[in-house]
Amino acid sequence: MICYKDKTFCSSNCTNEDCHRFFSDEAREGARKWWRHDPDNAPIAFSDFSGTCPVYIKPKQEDS
Repeated sequence: MICYKDKTFCSSNCTNEDCHRFFSDEAREGARKWWRHDPDNAPIAFSDFSGTCPVYIKPKQEDS
């Protein structure tokens, strides 16, 4: 299967924007431009790497 950038992005709630697997708004827009014929349905591979990732940063808890 072909997918954007031929890699798997992380689907976890990680907040580490420096990670190469972080799926940013810029990556989302890049995928839309790359998959021109149906930009809202670009094939993008995702997996949750949070359990084994050494650079995983969990989100800060918001006070209620």
